[in-house]
Amino acid sequence: MGMDEPIKAVEWQRVLNEVKATYTSHLVLYSYQKYPAHEYEGFKKTFSALAEKVDLSAALLWKWGHWGKDNFPSKQRLLISEIESLWPSFRRWALSAGAQFTPEATFQWWDKRLGRLRYITIAYLTHLIHPLQVPIIDQHNFRAMNHLRQTPSAKKKPSNWCDIVQLKLFLKEASERYQRPDSEFDKYLMMYGRALKSRKVRSPRKEQA
Repeated sequence: MGMDEPIKAVEWQRVLNEVKATYTSHLVLYSYQKYPAHEYEGFKKTFSALAEKVDLSAALLWKWGHWGKDNFPSKQRLLISEIESLWPSFRRWALSAGAQFTPEATFQWWDKRLGRLRYITIAYLTHLIHPLQVPIIDQHNFRAMNHLRQTPSAKKKPSNWCDIVQLKLFLKEASERYQRPDSEFDKYLMMYGRALKSRKVRSPRKEQA
């Protein structure tokens, strides 16, 4: 089943059976100490309001899992500074763009200036600016989605706008079918995807014939 194909009813049953068997045990692994909810809600509020001053450093450290840490990679410090320098320009564009101020246009604006190697950060900024339209995406929930969908030859990491759209559609329908909030279901996907990665790392390599 390719990523562009809708999931059939019988396949949804298989997905939901796996979710039912793993949901609680993985959801409890999500750390609100590492990813504090109150601060995250504050980031979404200020970024989506296109506030003149937003706490980019705190917001990015939250996403990178460095909340409360002073020692994090210097390249990330440089990226924070770069994004801080770009925020006024983005804000001017967004406030004057009118109907062209869409989630995809926001993603493309940051992508053009930061480059493909910063995909996860670009997608996260787009999420904060359009929190109701764009989910957080990373390699973990992307891996979880592909595993649950049994996507053949799935790429390991998300890399473009279409991947965000696919995750949004899957997250919306899966959370509705499982009758849980999509924000909670996304946390499950994140932890389920992390467990899948750990499982693959621990698996011994097969010897070549």
